[in-house]
Amino acid sequence: MSIPIIPFSEPPYLAGLPSPYYKETHLKWQKACRAFIQENLIDQALEWDTIETLPESVFKKFAAANMLIPSLPAPLPVEWLKRLGIHELLGVLKVEDFDYIHTMIYCDEV
Repeated sequence: MSIPIIPFSEPPYLAGLPSPYYKETHLKWQKACRAFIQENLIDQALEWDTIETLPESVFKKFAAANMLIPSLPAPLPVEWLKRLGIHELLGVLKVEDFDYIHTMIYCDEV
């Protein structure tokens, strides 16, 4: 990681500073979330904010990618999700590894 140009614009762990809390799963999750949000939300966010609504297609994209699941409180209902065939989120995070820090990262990126 690199040091952000604007001070305090990114969490310290993204600048490579040590943390007793953030693990490799958190770093992978942050990168995957940021890429997903950038591709599916950020590019049109100003337009949607102006018209004060989101197209239904946005919810469909989030649902198809299982990106509504991180809105659930941690710990996730792992057995229930696995019965539905959901084992990973964005292909980088096993549902059983999802914790409160992953929730915080998701909220920060959204």
